[in-house]
Amino acid sequence: MNYRKIFEPIKIGSMTLKNRIVMGPMGTSLANIDNSLSDRQLAYYKRRAQGGVSMIILEHAYPQIAGCKSKKSLGIWDHNLLPKWKNFIEELHEYGCKTSIEIGHLGRCTDFSRLLGETALAPSPIRCRMLKEPVRAASDSDIKKYQQDYLNSVRIAKEAGFDSIQLHFTNGYFLAEWISGRTNRRTDIYGGNFENRLRMALELIALVRAEVGRDYPLIARLASREEACGRGIEETRMIARAFEEAGIDALDINSGSPEEYDWEFPSYYKQQGFLLEDAEKIKRSVKIPVMSGGRIVEPRMAEQALLEGRIDMVEINRGLVADPDWLLKVSNGKIDEIHRCIGCTRCIHEKEKEGIICSVNPFVGREKEWLVQRAREKKNVLVIGGGPAGLQAAVIASKRGHKVTLMEKNKYLGGMLSVAAMAPPKWEIVNIVTALAAEANEIGVEIRTNCEATVETVSENKYDTVIVACGSKPIMFSLDGSEKIPCSTAVQVLAGDFWPGNNVLIIGGGMIGCECAEYLSVYDKKITIIEMLDGVAKDMSPNLRDLLLKKLKGAFVDIKCNSKVKGITDKGVVYEEDGEEKLLSGVDSIVFAVGLKPEETLKNSLKKRNISFIDIGDCNKVSRLQEALVSAVKATINL
Repeated sequence: MNYRKIFEPIKIGSMTLKNRIVMGPMGTSLANIDNSLSDRQLAYYKRRAQGGVSMIILEHAYPQIAGCKSKKSLGIWDHNLLPKWKNFIEELHEYGCKTSIEIGHLGRCTDFSRLLGETALAPSPIRCRMLKEPVRAASDSDIKKYQQDYLNSVRIAKEAGFDSIQLHFTNGYFLAEWISGRTNRRTDIYGGNFENRLRMALELIALVRAEVGRDYPLIARLASREEACGRGIEETRMIARAFEEAGIDALDINSGSPEEYDWEFPSYYKQQGFLLEDAEKIKRSVKIPVMSGGRIVEPRMAEQALLEGRIDMVEINRGLVADPDWLLKVSNGKIDEIHRCIGCTRCIHEKEKEGIICSVNPFVGREKEWLVQRAREKKNVLVIGGGPAGLQAAVIASKRGHKVTLMEKNKYLGGMLSVAAMAPPKWEIVNIVTALAAEANEIGVEIRTNCEATVETVSENKYDTVIVACGSKPIMFSLDGSEKIPCSTAVQVLAGDFWPGNNVLIIGGGMIGCECAEYLSVYDKKITIIEMLDGVAKDMSPNLRDLLLKKLKGAFVDIKCNSKVKGITDKGVVYEEDGEEKLLSGVDSIVFAVGLKPEETLKNSLKKRNISFIDIGDCNKVSRLQEALVSAVKATINL
């Protein structure tokens, strides 16, 4: 496909963007603990600017500290930090990247105000469904104070040199709460009918427009709909038109709120491009440019949406977290090397720990720390194992100038990730394997599949460095009477090596067990999960867990927690639930999903022969994809 439209310039008011790809705002939790811009944030955004995007809209920045998410959120209220902001913008401008900053307030959707000794502020005292924190209704003086503080942030942003400002009217946060009847139950001039609910937004737009002047670009971010008894698409189209009439120069359409979490932070359960239909309808209501995303992962989808005039600019948010060179690879015809976002949502749910992470990009948040540079001395490197950790290690070692050979005993690359991809919604996860493999081939890694490495292989060749990435294997323990019923592991089921009967018992209710149950439920099997803990799928992100459990409930999967299998008799499977012994009859297949352990056979053989090696990924410590890739970088970045 020809990608000409993506690279076509476009204007937002007086500002010209060099292409149609924009990095939209997304929280990183990389700020300093005083809410100021950090060096890690600068390096993170600079890396994305290097990738060629036309504009970066900086993550949610707050005009009031009580409206922040945490100490790691960005505040934009201190004029003393102007030099740092100016330096930040100058760095991005070096790459021809325009800058914008999203200014808003979390309203009822934060518990940070409580930590400050305050009560969360909102139009009406209606608690957030997720946080359930106390909320107080904003008074007239609160409204005036917020507007003043907002204008203060606007002045700082403009003086710093931001090319535009984005006003945040979305995701169920403070300004969105005034527009929605779901969260605004006021009976004064700011509540009740549509015009009154729109008043706060229009007042703020007028104040900001008067502050920045007619020629300064203003963008408004707006959710297309609120599925859970909130605003619908037709009401949003009216809001969009009103914003245009009030002086907004472009619209940024996203979706969701804490009430519609999978719309705000769409996972792999949400189809790619799910927002395009809404964005197209909104675009028909206005004459100003409209940008949107909604899991636009593929360049072909981005180009087609632009060619068809459904949107004017494409937001690639998490896609640019996953691969800051997304656009460069499109430009250079290396689309198969793009590290595509897999929709796992770890970037959202785990960023408060040490800052944003990404399952398929181990460099996220470490852009300043980890630089892939040519090694002083070229080495002959052997990588054993063609899963993601092995492939990542091979790619980095090769980029550093080493001669790299990768051996994989199976016919195909991917390792345990190929098994994980068999869960119904997780097919996208294999993208990282194909991307790393394409990259490895491009830079000269010699990949040998159907080639099992042995001690003799290693000892007979003169390798300077041996990296073992043999992965993991499933745990399976013995049960009294297990010969009475066919037993296997969830890995064997998902890999297609074992097909259970119609009445299946899955021992273990972690992510693997639950995903195996989801996989088998498609085939109308009767499934029971027995889990020792007080809940299942506890090792998953909260939103993914909720969605998966809904699927299992819909498939009538019987989940027994606080339970343990004791053995098998002629009458059935004996298990203990809450201290009481019970019998599960009719089971014709048992599937173990009790975890994985490192594959250490080759490692032990190498140790016996005193052959040194570096072990990475699951064969060092069983973990998840992001941790496996991180271990590969650590092993090779200074090799």
